[in-house]
Amino acid sequence: TADAKSYILRSQLPADVYKAFVEDENKSHVTALTFVVTSIVRLAGGKINEENLWHQLRRLGLSETDESHPVHGNLKLALEAIVQQRYLHKEKVNGPEGNATFYELAERSLDGPINVGMKEHISKIVNKDITSVNAD
Repeated sequence: TADAKSYILRSQLPADVYKAFVEDENKSHVTALTFVVTSIVRLAGGKINEENLWHQLRRLGLSETDESHPVHGNLKLALEAIVQQRYLHKEKVNGPEGNATFYELAERSLDGPINVGMKEHISKIVNKDITSVNAD
């Protein structure tokens, strides 16, 4: 059997043209969830076990047992969609303490412009939080 191949297409459109003609505001919640999940993984060093990922998502009010979230629907399926879109790679590992699942940044998260943009946005958020803590 031949190995399956996947390809990533990246838009070369300028940001203003992309926003005007491609971006779908009706799907902004999907983009937001993808940003949050990949940011958590990025802040964890690029790889995180499933238990820790869901712990962080629960802190944001997102639970793996929620099958009817008012915005995202079934959250486990929403996370799987992020994997299928190649923002994350999901790996099951057999270890001495049993089976564990890990999520790691995948091709689309590591792509040059996306990678740089994500780091910039995360830095802005973290710096804003640090500034507000220092002001208290």
